[in-house]
Amino acid sequence: MFVSVQLRSGAQSKSDFGRFFCFMFYVYILYSEKCDRYYVGFSADVHARLIRHNCGLVPATKNCFPYKLCAYKTFETEAEARKEEFRIKKQKSRIYTESLLTGDWPTYINR
Repeated sequence: MFVSVQLRSGAQSKSDFGRFFCFMFYVYILYSEKCDRYYVGFSADVHARLIRHNCGLVPATKNCFPYKLCAYKTFETEAEARKEEFRIKKQKSRIYTESLLTGDWPTYINR
């Protein structure tokens, strides 16, 4: 099936497309009680991504599901979200990840 999408007048490129449709991107933190492990990722749809993690469809997390969504933060662009995900993962620190959960980092937090 082929779907044709028309850009609204004034939109000249694919990057302009997002300006009219308010896409948001999220960096999220998941926790698995089974493995006592945190996972940091990014997605345009946090809840659909959590379902994929909990169905074993993500290779990095398939052995430790179920995961619980602990927190997420919203970003306007994919580049910003990827940069934040990389910054957190680069720390390679459970202590740092837990400090984000107890600090002011998340837009949403589930305690």
